[in-house]
Amino acid sequence: MSDSYPIADDLRATLRGFPEETVQACAEFKATKSPTAFDRALLGLLHHHLSPKPPRPLSTYPGTTPLVAELGLDSITMVELTFIFEDLFQAKLPQEELVKIVTIDDLRALLHRSLPGAPA
Repeated sequence: MSDSYPIADDLRATLRGFPEETVQACAEFKATKSPTAFDRALLGLLHHHLSPKPPRPLSTYPGTTPLVAELGLDSITMVELTFIFEDLFQAKLPQEELVKIVTIDDLRALLHRSLPGAPA
């Protein structure tokens, strides 16, 4: 992991109960907009919400991994993640796009497109 980045109180409050690595990845992404930090943050947020937890780190799964069929992500968890992603990344995730998400890469791509300053 990279250097430590300052963690604002609002970020700490939003991510209460999350692993420190995930909080740190979010802080790094907010400070640097690093794609690597973004991916660590995304996978950390997703992993935290999965139940049961996958047998290995999400970073070892291919991007084509189905969120529902293989990782067990349900619609309620997806709604909760949507609110967290919008809050953390200041991204507006269109409802009509959320229903099209099938894989880790689909989620990753939607978030990238939805980030402030992303090309239309």
